Amino acid sequence: MPLFKKEQQISRKEFREILRKSNPIVPGTSRKMFGLPERVEMEKKLFGKKLDAFTSKEKYKKLIREIGKAKYKKHPGPEREVISKKMRFLKKLGGI
Repeated sequence: MPLFKKEQQISRKEFREILRKSNPIVPGTSRKMFGLPERVEMEKKLFGKKLDAFTSKEKYKKLIREIGKAKYKKHPGPEREVISKKMRFLKKLGGI
């Protein structure tokens, strides 16, 4: 289910619930998973330190682009693969 199907923005609380209930399997990998700590880290990166924050579809896409830029700044290897997996997971979750 895409995050931004009807609403233009979602709250941090809604996003947290979607992350907890979502399938932790990363698409395009052989059953690799993101644990709850990694998913919580993604939430913190998206919303920052604001407790009652909202995010829009544009901000979500911008985060994915920033992760992609960080991917190409790393040397090829395991770090780059982890970043690529995060991008795929967030794209699947957001319906992008």
